[in-house]
Amino acid sequence: MAFHINKTVGSYDIDTNCNATPTSTMRYLMEAVDSNLLSCGPSYQDLMGKGLSFIVSRTAIKIIRPLKEYENFTVFTWATESKTVTFPRSFCVKVGDETVAEAVTLWALVDTKENKFIKGSDFDVSCYGTDEVLDIGMPARFKIPDDTRFEKCGETEVLYSYIDKNFHMNNTKYFDMLFDRIPNRENYYMSSCLLNYVSEA
Repeated sequence: MAFHINKTVGSYDIDTNCNATPTSTMRYLMEAVDSNLLSCGPSYQDLMGKGLSFIVSRTAIKIIRPLKEYENFTVFTWATESKTVTFPRSFCVKVGDETVAEAVTLWALVDTKENKFIKGSDFDVSCYGTDEVLDIGMPARFKIPDDTRFEKCGETEVLYSYIDKNFHMNNTKYFDMLFDRIPNRENYYMSSCLLNYVSEA
């Protein structure tokens, strides 16, 4: 059974086209996760008190159309039971009956005291509401052709306002940081993104 929160796109969440920015969209999803944990328990703080922390390792998001300024919408989210060290979580964003975005994130539950991963068989996620992993039609990974030529397109300094209570750059910050590097950014919206978190900044 999915957990949900209702939100409205604020004037501070948009770009010049009045579309919710990629980072704002991701913030809505992460707020749904935090609200789910807080409402159903154990919360993020409860887990931290036990020396446990959920850490996102991969995000795949598909945006069918961008959310617009002042638009009301609902974020649905649910966990999926697992026996491995990977904890999937799915999302569906709806405006009324219209699905405007879908996403799947993969998380690791880490014992911060022992510095080891907790298996799904040792942590019951059913308290958060569970269902099957959403199929959003994106590959879990893809191979970059060997002849691909990369060029440096910029640098970003991690400033204090970028970091969160875990003392690293918040995982939602990467989306605007990457998408802003696209030439003529104002002519596009992010329709999909697959992001693997390899190391914290």
